[in-house]
Amino acid sequence: MPRHFTPADKELIRTQLLAAGLAHFSQFGLRGMRVDDVCRDVGVAKGTFYKFFEHKEALFLAIADQRDQMHKADILAFFAQCDGPLADRAGRFFDRLVEKLMSDPLVAVVAVPDDFAALLRKTPPERLAHEEEKDLRFIEDFCAGLKAEGLIGPVDPHDIAAILTLLVSLVLQKSLFSPGQFSASCALLREVFVQKLMAAAP
Repeated sequence: MPRHFTPADKELIRTQLLAAGLAHFSQFGLRGMRVDDVCRDVGVAKGTFYKFFEHKEALFLAIADQRDQMHKADILAFFAQCDGPLADRAGRFFDRLVEKLMSDPLVAVVAVPDDFAALLRKTPPERLAHEEEKDLRFIEDFCAGLKAEGLIGPVDPHDIAAILTLLVSLVLQKSLFSPGQFSASCALLREVFVQKLMAAAP
């Protein structure tokens, strides 16, 4: 990296690359996004891009990680404000998660099979394992909040995570379903999710 870049410069460039990358991935998908175009928007040389990210898939993963953290923090904050019976609160948590999955442009990108396959080829196995760990911690934080209020007893977060993994898979495969089939499948997963938590109620 050029020596005349200060730490503040580096942070600014990285932030701008993330923002430009999000715009281009959202518009063109993973395979259609061009590093040259992102560099042009940010005003940096292509060589500078590669000082920050090994390839465009690495940029995608960095953006996805940023948005994942943002969404999870928002969902937990939303849930902390919810009140009422456990079933209602669990249902609202599930609905909020569906809303995030359906509206995030990066989810639409990885819903394209060829783009998803290209991303997986560039994602190290340890990164995939790290993502699974993050998702499990998210579920553990959610369950801990319920336990702290005495709404549930012991529950295996892996069971809850498995249900939500099925939800993510369903959203990624949405194009294979009719609108009615998709809605019915989401509703069924929501019911299973709520029932699993209700079974842990003291």
